[in-house]
Amino acid sequence: MNILHIEDEPWDSGMAHYAVTLAAEQARRGHRVELWGLDGSPVLADARRLGLAARGWSGLRSLPAQRRAARAFAPRVVNAHTGSAHLLALALDAAVVRTRADARPPKGGALARFAAGRTSAFIAVNRGLAAELKNVFPGAKVALVPQGIEGPQAPPPLPAAPVAGMVARFDPVKGHGVLVDALARLNGKVPGLRAVCAGEGRLLERLRLEGSLELPGRVGDKWAFMASCRVGLVPSLGSEAVSRGALEWMASGRPVIASRVGGLPDLVEDGVTGLLVPPGDPKALADALEALLRDPSKAEAMGAAGRERWSAEFSLPPFYEATMKVYEQATSHIPS
Repeated sequence: MNILHIEDEPWDSGMAHYAVTLAAEQARRGHRVELWGLDGSPVLADARRLGLAARGWSGLRSLPAQRRAARAFAPRVVNAHTGSAHLLALALDAAVVRTRADARPPKGGALARFAAGRTSAFIAVNRGLAAELKNVFPGAKVALVPQGIEGPQAPPPLPAAPVAGMVARFDPVKGHGVLVDALARLNGKVPGLRAVCAGEGRLLERLRLEGSLELPGRVGDKWAFMASCRVGLVPSLGSEAVSRGALEWMASGRPVIASRVGGLPDLVEDGVTGLLVPPGDPKALADALEALLRDPSKAEAMGAAGRERWSAEFSLPPFYEATMKVYEQATSHIPS
């Protein structure tokens, strides 16, 4: 199948990672795939690094050139990952699938309803977005397809040291400040406690350093970093429509402590694969951290359950298969 993905964000994001990961897996499975993104954007660079056919564009102003390129490629499906990409996709000659992987609720205005009426199917990346799409566009076909990621080989056992890890850009929405307050509450309660936050960003320079907090910056091998931690943290204050971080901790066999925001409750099964806490609540985060760091056997059991759930539901095979089922239904009316 000829598949065209359009993802025109100018920055790296969970939405962009969703699109590139899916496109790369489809190409690996033998489909002819192109990914279009803004010139100079991280998503375009990632696509090219993975060997995908990638095309830069400058938005709807270049529509005539994009239509000529699409006719030459002849996609059977155009998968749009943003609102502006959706408008471009509708101008091309193919079945249109719109993936919703951002935290903003769908709009129900006249233009949005017009676009929805000409869209073969919607893909929602979490249950909340699926419910919103069905409510705003009652006649639309909506499928739930959470992101899948590639994981490491069988991860090593959890370390003996009480180390909690976090991998995220240093942005207020990611909850680093809440973690700092939680660590202050745990002072002296968990001997040897260390929290290690890997990542980059402007907030890094403003964080108040505690004795138990380490900031190594960007790490070269995320899987090795995660293997060095007993617990993974995703204490975000909002967003997280998709959470690459939570999935990576699960794939690493580490229990996850996450906030009840966005799609995180879809990923982390509270009390089974990790613990869910209210966003912005340092006491709840501290209590969850203490519970898992003081009980290695519980942490180990939750980590193993998370790894099993990732393999069954959030690895690349179910991600690919669920998406292709949507594509097949979306193109069932189109002659081969």
